[in-house]
Amino acid sequence: MLLRGSTALALPLILCGCAAEVTYEPEYLAPAIPKYLAETSVLVLMDPEDIEYVYEGSADSFIGRDFTLRMPIGAITREIAADVFQSHFNYGVVFAGTPPPDLRYVVAIDPEIQNFSYRYEQRVEEDVVEIRTVDGELAAVPATVITPTIQFELALRAYDAAGNIVLDKVYPSGTVAGESYYVTSRPHERVNATFHATLQSMMLRVAEDLRSFLARQPNVLYTE
Repeated sequence: MLLRGSTALALPLILCGCAAEVTYEPEYLAPAIPKYLAETSVLVLMDPEDIEYVYEGSADSFIGRDFTLRMPIGAITREIAADVFQSHFNYGVVFAGTPPPDLRYVVAIDPEIQNFSYRYEQRVEEDVVEIRTVDGELAAVPATVITPTIQFELALRAYDAAGNIVLDKVYPSGTVAGESYYVTSRPHERVNATFHATLQSMMLRVAEDLRSFLARQPNVLYTE
């Protein structure tokens, strides 16, 4: 898994030419409710350098272009994969760069985050006003609403224990809008939260796409 590839009052930190770091935040995830429980473990193929990968970049928009976001995409991917798949596989999740010779497993997945980007969209809310200083005097002006958006792809291959490909698919996020705001001192956390929620949703789709393969394996899949 590798990565390829005036609003001054509304964004007090984002135009200052500074940077911010975010981390994995489990509270950004919804409770994982599995639709099946497989009586086996799942192997997730991630090298140490993949897990340690940190995205560093600015927004693809005028707002935020001078601001650097550092987001540990590798670590977040690892934790979200663990959260999703440990709820679906009764024997847990094993992470390794290559399949361990002594590990018994039915399926291995190899995730790759591609083409991550983010931006800040803005619109004027005519029905909401904020007080600003205009030409040295206080004035009520229409408020500016900021909406962070992200876009990326999850490319994923799944293998059986013999190394045969059983799933080869790219999951595009499309443009995903995060929570809008008028004023915040932590706009980067809105991007981080949106990435968490979107990747979790995509990993749940992977789990569902693996279901037909698991159902064909003896004594592996039991449903209610």
